[in-house]
Amino acid sequence: MKKNKFFLILIFSFLFSPGFSESDLPSLLFGYLKNDLTLQKYTLTAQDKALSYDASKIENGIELNLSTGTVKIQASSDGSKYTFTPSASLALPQLHDTTLSASFPMTKKSGFETESENGTFLDNGSLKISTAIVSSKPLKRKVTLLEAERSYIEAERAVQNQALTVENDFYTNLKNLYSYVQKVLTAKNDLYDDEIDLKVLNAQGYSKTSASYRKKYLEVLSDRRSVAENLRKLERETAIFAVKCGAEYEQVFKPENFEKDKIQDLENQAFESVMAFLPMEIPGVEMEDVLSYKSDDYTKTESAVWSKYIGDMKRKTDYSLELGIYGGYTFNESSSKYDTVDGGLTFDWRGITASAGVSLPAGQNLFPLESSSAGTPSDSPVYTFSLTLNPNTWRLSSIDKKQDELNSKIDEISIKSAADDYDTAVLDKLTERGDLRWSEKSYAEEYDMYSQLEYDMDKWLEQGSVTKSDYLDAANNRDKAQMNILINAVEKIIYNNEVKMMFVKKEN
Repeated sequence: MKKNKFFLILIFSFLFSPGFSESDLPSLLFGYLKNDLTLQKYTLTAQDKALSYDASKIENGIELNLSTGTVKIQASSDGSKYTFTPSASLALPQLHDTTLSASFPMTKKSGFETESENGTFLDNGSLKISTAIVSSKPLKRKVTLLEAERSYIEAERAVQNQALTVENDFYTNLKNLYSYVQKVLTAKNDLYDDEIDLKVLNAQGYSKTSASYRKKYLEVLSDRRSVAENLRKLERETAIFAVKCGAEYEQVFKPENFEKDKIQDLENQAFESVMAFLPMEIPGVEMEDVLSYKSDDYTKTESAVWSKYIGDMKRKTDYSLELGIYGGYTFNESSSKYDTVDGGLTFDWRGITASAGVSLPAGQNLFPLESSSAGTPSDSPVYTFSLTLNPNTWRLSSIDKKQDELNSKIDEISIKSAADDYDTAVLDKLTERGDLRWSEKSYAEEYDMYSQLEYDMDKWLEQGSVTKSDYLDAANNRDKAQMNILINAVEKIIYNNEVKMMFVKKEN
């Protein structure tokens, strides 16, 4: 299976590469991704699942065991005796769960008085091959491998989705900061309007002690306080955002600055500092078409279909019948004292376990019998038989079958439920896509209109036709319109990420 590159590796390499200043949008975004601990955790988890998948393939693949056995050495005045039992086994799960094994309990004697006491002796050595005729083990092996692979795939998807989630969180915070900027600008608009009204009252001859003048003056003071409060909140949230991005941002509203500068100067410095830090350009993106994605790749549908697929496969592994066959060759079989050719059957069905075998003397000995333990050889076949009954297994098998039927129906309902959810989610995203497109066009027209007005106001200010407050009010409206364009661009990126998270990404 082709493995994806992990997100954090890309993040780290990109973040520390040259070409971006600290306040550039890409650097802020990748700094935000880098500092997300959940994303780091998911990345490490995906690496762990990849190793677990590799381990599962090894554990369920060809298995070879070689052993020397316990070697015993005994030396005495009569002679030396060496005893050892080398063995080997080879399991081939892919080949009908076939197993090859060999064992050779051997004794080597030397230095004894008589020739019959010296030599190599083998008793009950064996070569054996067994295979399954009817068995659920190959299917169980496949289920195990598929589940291990699925765990790895889901861990990788978790990394991808968490990266998109963190990116959306980044843009949501950025969107909120743009909204805070709008609040500051709106508060300034109110201040400029009330200042104009106050100048009108003053021009009309109202005294500063009159009720109308004092009321409007208090409104101006309230507007200034509102501007300051919104500015302080904007700067505080910007500082928090900078920390999350791992970027530097120095707050202007600090106690030590209150004594050096006037409050209005601090306000101007704070606003300029924030605007210099915040990205004023958001790359345009083509909005994702939710209908271009396959309905089968809808996250909930894909998950429900997988659950039914693996569930059906597990239910098939609950075979009622297990049947196997084996054959082999035994050297100096202990009962017959002959080499024997062996064969038999194993049987398992609903708590009934049975085995039957036969050992036929081959009529020769490849290794001599040890004289001290040799008896009278027999050329009669040796038959073996065993039977085990577990009544509870018999009774539970019918219950298990009914539960399997119910679980299969539950899985089918989950698939239908996911399909219904897909229809609702698609309709919601289609509506949102249309709204964002309409807003994009509307905000662009609004920005063009306010930009033209600001341009005209600038000329009229030079001509003395309007006051500076009139011009500042128009400039604020233009900046607010610009914030709307930036917010719309951010919302489109968030929308695209949400659509991507609705569907699983299939590897080629």
